[in-house]
Amino acid sequence: MTIFEFLSVAASIVLALGLSTLITSIPYVFDARKRDWLHAVAFVVLAAGHILAWWRIWPLSSVTNWHILGFAILMGTPLSLYLAATALVSNNPDQVENWKEQFSKNSRWLFSALVAVWIFGILRGYVLLDRTPPWWSLVMLAGFAVAASSNRRSLHAAALFMSVFVFAALTYFSFSMTSF
Repeated sequence: MTIFEFLSVAASIVLALGLSTLITSIPYVFDARKRDWLHAVAFVVLAAGHILAWWRIWPLSSVTNWHILGFAILMGTPLSLYLAATALVSNNPDQVENWKEQFSKNSRWLFSALVAVWIFGILRGYVLLDRTPPWWSLVMLAGFAVAASSNRRSLHAAALFMSVFVFAALTYFSFSMTSF
């Protein structure tokens, strides 16, 4: 077993915990009496983000010299996604009466966690893979930072829809093994 394989197990476990948090909340999040369209979009984006984050760990297999900072950067994205999932669906989704209110109440935590996801993604590319951050990564970071600093649903919607397009492009290029 290589050190990458050893370290990636920890990241995979945390990603699985976040995805599990989302999956177990599906019946409550999509209950027609409580559902909110923006919360549902955020839910889908976050679920896709977990899967994409796991897939995008593989390029780190080329890293030959691991250190504690590299491991912290590796773990930053899964931990931030887990925090985002918890902010989005709470620890007790069965007790949420209204997902629109829940989203509004926790939107700053959600978008702050998504800011952290992008920061760790940028650091992963720059520190571990020696890549300059692409322009769209900085745009996403700025979009989530603006959304985190605001209570306006229109800004939250814009940030989430922007992430849908970026995630779609990342998914396409990640699965086609083309560099992006």
